[in-house]
Amino acid sequence: MVTCFIQVLLLVVSTLFHGVLAAEYLVGVGKDETTGKKGIGFDPSAIHPVAGDVIVFEFRSGQHSAVQSTFDTPCVGNGGFNSGVQTVSGALAVDAPGLPTVRLTVNDTNPLWFFDEAGGDCSKGGVLAVNPTEAQSAAAFRDNASKAPVPNTSSSSSTSASIPTNSLATTTSTPSSKSHSVRGWNFHVYLVLGGLLLAPIVAFL
Repeated sequence: MVTCFIQVLLLVVSTLFHGVLAAEYLVGVGKDETTGKKGIGFDPSAIHPVAGDVIVFEFRSGQHSAVQSTFDTPCVGNGGFNSGVQTVSGALAVDAPGLPTVRLTVNDTNPLWFFDEAGGDCSKGGVLAVNPTEAQSAAAFRDNASKAPVPNTSSSSSTSASIPTNSLATTTSTPSSKSHSVRGWNFHVYLVLGGLLLAPIVAFL
């Protein structure tokens, strides 16, 4: 009985500390990564999350969306993830509080490709590479996009939507709290909870 209790507690603690290692990657949509101002593209335009990490798409002024595509056809949705069209007032500052966000949990480290369908700027550099490789680099993805015809944006949804693939989990859409994307941001909370759960184990030893 005691052994079973300890095993359960260890499993819970292990799950909690897995959350400590999760990171959030804040990606601005409709933000120029070079100037940091409102503009074309994603900021940053390439990220390397691992399983369990979360991509937080934060939308800037105008109409923008984050739509999953493929390396070879960057500006055509592949039927996977679609944030839906997010409309933001042009009067808001580039990093104004409360900008709309859509959160996406990554399930593995396979490459993923996205473009700003609603913004219509895919061929101008409005693309995001997630876990690009040497063979399929972020630069090559942008180059493929630059050669693509302007996509038809009429099929974009006006609300947030998600169609998960093997590499993606479900999404949620919330106002942004402007939190930084730092691995281990909730370390102290989990440390306290872990200590409370470990205390009974120590008492039984």
